[in-house]
Amino acid sequence: MTIWLADADARALEAFCRRQLRWDATLPGRVVSTPNALGVFTAPPLGVLVFVAVPADGVDRPVDVTVMLAGLADALRDHPEDLGLDRLAKATIPPAPAPSLNHLPPADGWQLPITAVAGDLVPLVQAATREFSGRAAGSAPREQQEVAEEIWSRPGFGGLPIRALHAARQLGMLPADSSRIAAATSGQWRRLSTSRGQVFSYSSGPAARLALQVVR
Repeated sequence: MTIWLADADARALEAFCRRQLRWDATLPGRVVSTPNALGVFTAPPLGVLVFVAVPADGVDRPVDVTVMLAGLADALRDHPEDLGLDRLAKATIPPAPAPSLNHLPPADGWQLPITAVAGDLVPLVQAATREFSGRAAGSAPREQQEVAEEIWSRPGFGGLPIRALHAARQLGMLPADSSRIAAATSGQWRRLSTSRGQVFSYSSGPAARLALQVVR
């Protein structure tokens, strides 16, 4: 199967991958498809699950494979007309960080979303980042982790913790502009939807204590 992406879409998806590789070069990604789109789920070290999708042609059968994010980024750069997903899926895949990429959010059942303007939430993320920087300065790594967990676990918007907003900001999904965003819930899942992708968090159960690293 040859999946074709437009150059602009391939570059956008590659940039999404590479933003996360700066934190962890061994991150995996789960690639899924619809008949006319290709999407990637990732679990960056921010305690959330992230999803981005772009239009695609040539998807003649369902795709659902886990690949190395670095290999996918290279394929998007060099061969956007044929990503070689079958080959990439055969590469060694490290254990997926929590939340497990085997535990994806539901496709439906989301409650009526709460909407907001992206730029209105940016100051909240900036204030949390400044607080972390001030409190964690000079602290040992373990203490920094504790401060980070305290701050990013606080309520943010629409039932989402601040960590979800922080992740969206770090990944370029929460710009300081007038674009619309929305928050919705489905069971224990919380979803932040933006024009540039989605961020998910899980509020209880085995995926609740997510692997969190200090990402400023």
